[in-house]
Amino acid sequence: MHAVEYPYLPRELWLDIFRWATVSRRTLALTATDYSPFESDSDPSTWLDEEAIATKRALVRVCKEWRCLARSFLYEDVVLTKGGCDLKCALQETDQDGYWPVRRVCLPYSSCTPWESDLKGASDIVKECPRLEVLVRPFRQHSEELIFDISAEDCPCLTALKRLDWWHYNDAARTGGFNSLPDVLDRAPNLQYLSLTGDLWLNLMRRQRIVLPKLTTLRLRRVNVLFIQELCRWYMPSLEHVILDTYPSAPAQIEPFWEVFGHQITTVELGRSLKFHVLDLVSHVLSHCPNLEELNYYVQFTAAPHLSIDAHERLHTIRLHASPNEFLTAGGPTFWEHVEEHILAYDKSLFPALRTIVLHGDWKAYLPDPSFDKICSIVAARGCSIAFDNMFY
Repeated sequence: MHAVEYPYLPRELWLDIFRWATVSRRTLALTATDYSPFESDSDPSTWLDEEAIATKRALVRVCKEWRCLARSFLYEDVVLTKGGCDLKCALQETDQDGYWPVRRVCLPYSSCTPWESDLKGASDIVKECPRLEVLVRPFRQHSEELIFDISAEDCPCLTALKRLDWWHYNDAARTGGFNSLPDVLDRAPNLQYLSLTGDLWLNLMRRQRIVLPKLTTLRLRRVNVLFIQELCRWYMPSLEHVILDTYPSAPAQIEPFWEVFGHQITTVELGRSLKFHVLDLVSHVLSHCPNLEELNYYVQFTAAPHLSIDAHERLHTIRLHASPNEFLTAGGPTFWEHVEEHILAYDKSLFPALRTIVLHGDWKAYLPDPSFDKICSIVAARGCSIAFDNMFY
Protein backbone atom coordinates (compact mmCIF):
# COMPACT_ATOMS: atom_id res chain seq x y z
CA MET A 1 0.00 0.00 0.00
CA HIS A 2 1.19 3.45 -0.78
CA ALA A 3 1.13 6.04 1.94
CA VAL A 4 -1.46 8.72 1.36
CA GLU A 5 -0.06 12.20 1.50
CA TYR A 6 -2.40 14.88 2.72
CA PRO A 7 -1.60 18.37 1.43
CA TYR A 8 -1.12 21.24 3.82
CA LEU A 9 -4.18 23.40 4.27
CA PRO A 10 -3.93 26.87 2.75
CA ARG A 11 -3.15 29.71 5.13
CA GLU A 12 -6.56 31.29 4.55
CA LEU A 13 -8.36 28.10 5.58
CA TRP A 14 -6.34 27.82 8.79
CA LEU A 15 -7.23 31.41 9.60
CA ASP A 16 -10.92 30.61 9.12
CA ILE A 17 -10.59 27.61 11.43
CA PHE A 18 -8.87 29.73 14.07
CA ARG A 19 -11.55 32.38 13.75
CA TRP A 20 -14.36 29.90 14.38
CA ALA A 21 -12.42 28.43 17.31
CA THR A 22 -11.96 31.80 19.01
CA VAL A 23 -15.31 33.47 18.48
CA SER A 24 -18.42 32.98 20.59
CA ARG A 25 -21.74 34.68 21.25
CA ARG A 26 -20.09 36.45 24.17
CA THR A 27 -17.24 37.67 21.97
CA LEU A 28 -19.71 39.05 19.46
CA ALA A 29 -21.62 40.81 22.24
CA LEU A 30 -18.48 42.44 23.64
CA THR A 31 -17.24 43.65 20.26
CA ALA A 32 -20.53 44.58 18.55
CA THR A 33 -20.57 48.10 17.16
CA ASP A 34 -24.14 47.92 15.81
CA TYR A 35 -27.32 47.21 17.75
CA SER A 36 -28.59 43.64 17.85
CA PRO A 37 -31.51 42.57 20.10
CA PHE A 38 -30.60 41.03 23.44
CA GLU A 39 -26.97 40.47 22.48
CA SER A 40 -25.36 43.03 24.77
CA ASP A 41 -23.39 41.66 27.69
CA SER A 42 -25.54 42.12 30.80
CA ASP A 43 -22.85 41.93 33.48
CA PRO A 44 -20.83 45.17 33.72
CA SER A 45 -18.25 43.61 36.04
CA THR A 46 -17.03 41.04 33.47
CA TRP A 47 -15.50 42.50 30.35
CA LEU A 48 -13.57 39.58 28.87
CA ASP A 49 -14.31 36.36 27.04
CA GLU A 50 -11.94 34.25 29.12
CA GLU A 51 -12.65 31.08 27.14
CA ALA A 52 -11.77 32.73 23.83
CA ILE A 53 -8.58 34.19 25.29
CA ALA A 54 -7.54 30.77 26.64
CA THR A 55 -8.10 29.23 23.20
CA LYS A 56 -5.95 31.88 21.54
CA ARG A 57 -3.15 31.28 24.03
CA ALA A 58 -3.32 27.55 23.35
CA LEU A 59 -3.16 28.01 19.57
CA VAL A 60 0.09 29.99 19.62
CA ARG A 61 1.75 27.26 21.70
CA VAL A 62 1.10 24.35 19.32
CA CYS A 63 3.96 24.93 16.88
CA LYS A 64 5.92 27.70 15.19
CA GLU A 65 3.64 27.74 12.16
CA TRP A 66 0.51 28.05 14.29
CA ARG A 67 2.17 30.70 16.40
CA CYS A 68 2.87 32.74 13.29
CA LEU A 69 -0.71 32.34 12.04
CA ALA A 70 -2.55 32.80 15.34
CA ARG A 71 -0.48 35.51 16.96
CA SER A 72 -2.59 38.24 15.40
CA PHE A 73 -5.67 36.68 17.06
CA LEU A 74 -3.91 36.86 20.42
CA TYR A 75 -3.59 40.64 20.18
CA GLU A 76 -7.11 41.39 18.98
CA ASP A 77 -8.37 41.85 22.54
CA VAL A 78 -5.87 43.16 25.09
CA VAL A 79 -5.98 44.31 28.71
CA LEU A 80 -3.66 47.04 29.93
CA THR A 81 -2.15 46.38 33.34
CA LYS A 82 0.48 48.03 35.51
CA GLY A 83 3.18 46.12 33.68
CA GLY A 84 2.32 47.66 30.34
CA CYS A 85 5.85 47.94 29.00
CA ASP A 86 5.93 44.32 27.84
CA LEU A 87 2.66 44.80 25.97
CA LYS A 88 3.96 47.96 24.34
CA CYS A 89 7.07 46.16 23.15
CA ALA A 90 4.97 43.30 21.76
CA LEU A 91 2.73 45.68 19.87
CA GLN A 92 5.75 47.44 18.38
CA GLU A 93 6.73 44.16 16.69
CA THR A 94 4.90 44.80 13.44
CA ASP A 95 3.01 42.25 11.37
CA GLN A 96 2.97 42.11 7.58
CA ASP A 97 0.65 45.16 7.45
CA GLY A 98 2.87 47.24 9.72
CA TYR A 99 1.11 46.69 13.08
CA TRP A 100 -0.89 44.15 15.05
CA PRO A 101 -4.66 44.27 14.46
CA VAL A 102 -5.67 45.21 18.02
CA ARG A 103 -9.42 45.64 17.84
CA ARG A 104 -10.42 45.93 21.51
CA VAL A 105 -8.61 47.36 24.54
CA CYS A 106 -9.72 47.02 28.15
CA LEU A 107 -8.26 49.85 30.23
CA PRO A 108 -8.76 49.39 34.01
CA TYR A 109 -8.46 52.52 36.12
CA SER A 110 -5.57 50.89 37.99
CA SER A 111 -3.54 51.06 34.76
CA CYS A 112 -4.27 54.74 34.26
CA THR A 113 -3.17 56.39 37.50
CA PRO A 114 -0.67 59.24 37.05
CA TRP A 115 1.78 57.37 39.30
CA GLU A 116 2.37 54.45 36.93
CA SER A 117 5.63 55.76 35.51
CA ASP A 118 6.54 52.35 34.03
CA LEU A 119 3.47 52.49 31.81
CA LYS A 120 4.21 56.04 30.59
CA GLY A 121 0.54 56.64 30.05
CA ALA A 122 -2.19 54.65 28.36
CA SER A 123 -1.91 56.90 25.32
CA ASP A 124 1.50 55.38 24.50
CA ILE A 125 -0.10 51.95 24.23
CA VAL A 126 -3.17 53.07 22.29
CA LYS A 127 -0.99 54.88 19.77
CA GLU A 128 0.28 51.44 18.80
CA CYS A 129 -3.31 50.39 17.99
CA PRO A 130 -4.44 52.39 14.92
CA ARG A 131 -7.23 49.88 14.20
CA LEU A 132 -8.76 50.11 17.67
CA GLU A 133 -12.56 49.81 17.40
CA VAL A 134 -13.65 49.07 21.00
CA LEU A 135 -12.41 50.73 24.20
CA VAL A 136 -13.54 49.58 27.65
CA ARG A 137 -13.16 51.42 30.96
CA PRO A 138 -14.40 48.67 33.31
CA PHE A 139 -15.90 48.62 36.77
CA ARG A 140 -13.40 49.68 39.43
CA GLN A 141 -13.07 47.13 42.21
CA HIS A 142 -13.74 48.79 45.57
CA SER A 143 -10.67 47.08 47.02
CA GLU A 144 -8.46 49.16 44.70
CA GLU A 145 -7.02 52.22 46.43
CA LEU A 146 -6.21 54.55 43.56
CA ILE A 147 -4.85 58.08 43.75
CA PHE A 148 -5.61 60.65 41.06
CA ASP A 149 -3.94 63.89 42.13
CA ILE A 150 -2.20 65.09 38.97
CA SER A 151 -3.29 65.43 35.37
CA ALA A 152 -3.16 62.38 33.13
CA GLU A 153 -1.64 62.36 29.67
CA ASP A 154 -3.70 63.66 26.78
CA CYS A 155 -5.93 61.22 24.95
CA PRO A 156 -4.71 60.48 21.41
CA CYS A 157 -6.97 60.68 18.38
CA LEU A 158 -9.27 57.65 18.14
CA THR A 159 -10.53 57.90 14.58
CA ALA A 160 -11.16 54.14 14.23
CA LEU A 161 -13.05 53.83 17.53
CA LYS A 162 -16.65 52.67 17.02
CA ARG A 163 -17.64 51.48 20.51
CA LEU A 164 -16.96 52.80 24.01
CA ASP A 165 -18.01 50.98 27.20
CA TRP A 166 -17.55 53.46 30.04
CA TRP A 167 -17.81 52.99 33.79
CA HIS A 168 -17.58 56.53 35.15
CA TYR A 169 -15.30 57.19 38.14
CA ASN A 170 -15.45 60.80 39.39
CA ASP A 171 -12.06 60.94 41.15
CA ALA A 172 -10.32 59.76 38.00
CA ALA A 173 -12.34 62.04 35.70
CA ARG A 174 -10.78 65.12 37.31
CA THR A 175 -7.38 64.18 35.84
CA GLY A 176 -8.53 64.30 32.21
CA GLY A 177 -7.16 62.29 29.30
CA PHE A 178 -8.27 58.67 29.20
CA ASN A 179 -9.90 59.12 32.61
CA SER A 180 -12.31 61.78 31.33
CA LEU A 181 -15.33 60.77 29.27
CA PRO A 182 -15.61 64.15 27.47
CA ASP A 183 -11.92 64.06 26.55
CA VAL A 184 -12.28 60.60 25.01
CA LEU A 185 -15.50 61.46 23.19
CA ASP A 186 -13.92 64.58 21.73
CA ARG A 187 -11.24 62.35 20.19
CA ALA A 188 -13.64 59.72 18.80
CA PRO A 189 -15.54 61.33 15.90
CA ASN A 190 -16.72 58.00 14.41
CA LEU A 191 -18.21 56.47 17.57
CA GLN A 192 -21.32 54.39 16.87
CA TYR A 193 -22.01 52.57 20.16
CA LEU A 194 -21.75 54.02 23.68
CA SER A 195 -22.62 52.34 26.99
CA LEU A 196 -22.53 54.34 30.23
CA THR A 197 -22.50 53.49 33.93
CA GLY A 198 -21.97 55.68 36.98
CA ASP A 199 -23.08 58.68 39.01
CA LEU A 200 -21.89 62.01 37.69
CA TRP A 201 -20.88 64.73 40.17
CA LEU A 202 -22.25 68.24 39.71
CA ASN A 203 -18.78 69.81 39.45
CA LEU A 204 -17.95 67.55 36.51
CA MET A 205 -20.87 68.59 34.35
CA ARG A 206 -19.49 70.15 31.18
CA ARG A 207 -20.66 73.40 29.60
CA GLN A 208 -19.31 72.65 26.14
CA ARG A 209 -21.56 70.56 23.92
CA ILE A 210 -20.37 67.05 23.07
CA VAL A 211 -20.88 66.21 19.40
CA LEU A 212 -21.32 62.57 18.35
CA PRO A 213 -22.51 62.73 14.74
CA LYS A 214 -22.37 58.97 14.03
CA LEU A 215 -23.61 57.53 17.33
CA THR A 216 -26.55 55.18 16.64
CA THR A 217 -26.74 53.13 19.86
CA LEU A 218 -26.78 54.36 23.46
CA ARG A 219 -26.87 51.94 26.37
CA LEU A 220 -27.57 53.23 29.88
CA ARG A 221 -26.56 50.58 32.39
CA ARG A 222 -27.04 52.72 35.48
CA VAL A 223 -26.75 56.50 35.54
CA ASN A 224 -27.97 59.19 37.91
CA VAL A 225 -30.14 62.21 37.15
CA LEU A 226 -27.15 64.51 36.58
CA PHE A 227 -25.81 62.14 33.95
CA ILE A 228 -29.18 62.21 32.20
CA GLN A 229 -29.16 66.02 32.25
CA GLU A 230 -25.67 65.97 30.78
CA LEU A 231 -26.81 63.65 27.97
CA CYS A 232 -29.59 66.07 27.06
CA ARG A 233 -26.94 68.66 26.09
CA TRP A 234 -25.20 66.34 23.66
CA TYR A 235 -25.64 66.48 19.90
CA MET A 236 -26.50 62.95 18.67
CA PRO A 237 -28.38 63.36 15.37
CA SER A 238 -27.99 59.68 14.33
CA LEU A 239 -29.16 58.16 17.63
CA GLU A 240 -31.81 55.49 16.95
CA HIS A 241 -31.37 52.64 19.44
CA VAL A 242 -31.57 52.99 23.23
CA ILE A 243 -30.94 50.13 25.69
CA LEU A 244 -32.03 50.70 29.29
CA ASP A 245 -30.60 48.17 31.73
CA THR A 246 -32.37 49.90 34.59
CA TYR A 247 -34.33 53.07 35.24
CA PRO A 248 -34.25 55.96 37.71
CA SER A 249 -36.51 55.62 40.74
CA ALA A 250 -39.15 57.78 39.05
CA PRO A 251 -39.82 57.73 35.29
CA ALA A 252 -40.09 61.52 35.34
CA GLN A 253 -36.33 61.72 35.97
CA ILE A 254 -35.59 60.50 32.46
CA GLU A 255 -38.32 62.49 30.71
CA PRO A 256 -35.89 65.30 29.73
CA PHE A 257 -33.95 62.72 27.71
CA TRP A 258 -37.10 61.61 25.87
CA GLU A 259 -38.08 65.22 25.23
CA VAL A 260 -34.78 65.82 23.43
CA PHE A 261 -34.29 62.49 21.63
CA GLY A 262 -37.61 60.61 21.83
CA HIS A 263 -38.77 61.66 18.37
CA GLN A 264 -35.73 60.08 16.66
CA ILE A 265 -35.63 56.76 18.58
CA THR A 266 -36.70 53.73 16.51
CA THR A 267 -35.70 50.93 18.92
CA VAL A 268 -35.89 50.64 22.70
CA GLU A 269 -34.71 47.61 24.66
CA LEU A 270 -35.42 47.11 28.36
CA GLY A 271 -32.98 45.02 30.38
CA ARG A 272 -33.38 42.44 33.13
CA SER A 273 -34.31 44.77 35.96
CA LEU A 274 -37.20 44.10 38.33
CA LYS A 275 -37.81 47.86 38.32
CA PHE A 276 -39.49 47.22 34.99
CA HIS A 277 -41.79 44.75 36.73
CA VAL A 278 -42.92 47.38 39.24
CA LEU A 279 -43.21 50.41 36.96
CA ASP A 280 -45.18 50.51 33.71
CA LEU A 281 -42.17 51.50 31.63
CA VAL A 282 -43.53 50.12 28.37
CA SER A 283 -46.35 52.68 28.38
CA HIS A 284 -43.86 55.38 29.35
CA VAL A 285 -41.60 54.55 26.39
CA LEU A 286 -44.45 54.30 23.89
CA SER A 287 -45.88 57.64 24.92
CA HIS A 288 -42.51 59.41 24.55
CA CYS A 289 -41.20 57.77 21.36
CA PRO A 290 -43.79 58.40 18.62
CA ASN A 291 -41.57 56.98 15.85
CA LEU A 292 -40.66 53.78 17.66
CA GLU A 293 -40.51 50.77 15.32
CA GLU A 294 -39.21 48.01 17.62
CA LEU A 295 -39.81 47.42 21.32
CA ASN A 296 -37.73 44.67 22.93
CA TYR A 297 -37.85 43.44 26.53
CA TYR A 298 -37.60 40.48 28.90
CA VAL A 299 -41.24 39.61 29.35
CA GLN A 300 -40.84 38.03 32.82
CA PHE A 301 -39.07 41.16 34.09
CA THR A 302 -41.53 43.66 32.64
CA ALA A 303 -44.98 44.75 33.75
CA ALA A 304 -47.71 44.49 31.13
CA PRO A 305 -48.55 47.96 29.77
CA HIS A 306 -51.79 49.74 30.63
CA LEU A 307 -51.99 52.04 27.66
CA SER A 308 -53.76 55.37 27.52
CA ILE A 309 -52.21 56.69 24.31
CA ASP A 310 -53.38 57.59 20.85
CA ALA A 311 -52.70 55.18 18.02
CA HIS A 312 -49.00 54.41 17.60
CA GLU A 313 -48.51 54.41 13.86
CA ARG A 314 -45.00 52.98 13.42
CA LEU A 315 -44.44 50.12 15.86
CA HIS A 316 -44.14 47.01 13.67
CA THR A 317 -42.15 44.53 15.82
CA ILE A 318 -42.18 43.48 19.46
CA ARG A 319 -39.48 41.13 20.76
CA LEU A 320 -40.06 39.19 23.98
CA HIS A 321 -37.19 37.36 25.67
CA ALA A 322 -37.97 34.31 27.82
CA SER A 323 -35.19 34.80 30.40
CA PRO A 324 -36.69 33.67 33.75
CA ASN A 325 -36.78 35.45 37.09
CA GLU A 326 -37.36 34.16 40.60
CA PHE A 327 -40.85 35.58 41.01
CA LEU A 328 -42.71 33.86 38.20
CA THR A 329 -42.96 30.09 37.92
CA ALA A 330 -42.17 29.47 34.28
CA GLY A 331 -45.03 27.66 32.59
CA GLY A 332 -47.41 28.09 35.53
CA PRO A 333 -50.84 29.77 35.42
CA THR A 334 -49.45 33.11 36.62
CA PHE A 335 -46.81 33.01 33.91
CA TRP A 336 -49.35 32.49 31.12
CA GLU A 337 -51.64 35.17 32.53
CA HIS A 338 -48.69 37.55 32.53
CA VAL A 339 -47.73 36.75 28.93
CA GLU A 340 -51.34 36.95 27.74
CA GLU A 341 -51.74 40.34 29.40
CA HIS A 342 -48.76 41.59 27.40
CA ILE A 343 -50.14 40.23 24.13
CA LEU A 344 -53.62 41.63 24.70
CA ALA A 345 -52.19 45.12 25.34
CA TYR A 346 -51.11 45.48 21.71
CA ASP A 347 -54.52 45.96 20.20
CA LYS A 348 -54.70 46.43 16.44
CA SER A 349 -56.59 49.71 16.80
CA LEU A 350 -53.69 51.19 18.80
CA PHE A 351 -50.89 49.59 16.76
CA PRO A 352 -52.05 49.35 13.13
CA ALA A 353 -48.50 48.73 11.83
CA LEU A 354 -47.75 45.82 14.19
CA ARG A 355 -46.87 42.74 12.13
CA THR A 356 -44.58 40.48 14.15
CA ILE A 357 -43.99 39.32 17.70
CA VAL A 358 -40.57 37.69 17.91
CA LEU A 359 -39.79 35.28 20.74
CA HIS A 360 -36.16 35.17 21.89
CA GLY A 361 -34.49 32.85 24.35
CA ASP A 362 -35.65 29.36 25.30
CA TRP A 363 -39.38 28.97 24.65
CA LYS A 364 -39.21 25.25 23.78
CA ALA A 365 -40.59 24.06 27.10
CA TYR A 366 -43.68 26.24 26.64
CA LEU A 367 -44.67 25.16 23.13
CA PRO A 368 -46.68 22.01 24.03
CA ASP A 369 -48.82 23.94 26.53
CA PRO A 370 -52.36 24.74 25.32
CA SER A 371 -51.89 28.26 26.70
CA PHE A 372 -49.28 28.87 24.02
CA ASP A 373 -51.79 27.91 21.33
CA LYS A 374 -54.19 30.42 22.84
CA ILE A 375 -51.53 33.13 22.58
CA CYS A 376 -50.93 32.22 18.93
CA SER A 377 -54.66 32.43 18.20
CA ILE A 378 -54.89 35.92 19.69
CA VAL A 379 -51.90 37.07 17.63
CA ALA A 380 -53.21 35.51 14.42
CA ALA A 381 -56.64 37.10 14.90
CA ARG A 382 -54.92 40.49 14.80
CA GLY A 383 -53.20 39.76 11.50
CA CYS A 384 -49.77 39.30 13.11
CA SER A 385 -47.23 36.48 13.12
CA ILE A 386 -45.22 34.88 15.90
CA ALA A 387 -41.59 34.22 15.05
CA PHE A 388 -38.71 32.53 16.86
CA ASP A 389 -35.78 34.76 16.04
CA ASN A 390 -35.92 34.39 12.23
CA MET A 391 -38.20 31.36 11.84
CA PHE A 392 -41.92 32.01 11.64
CA TYR A 393 -44.32 29.86 13.61
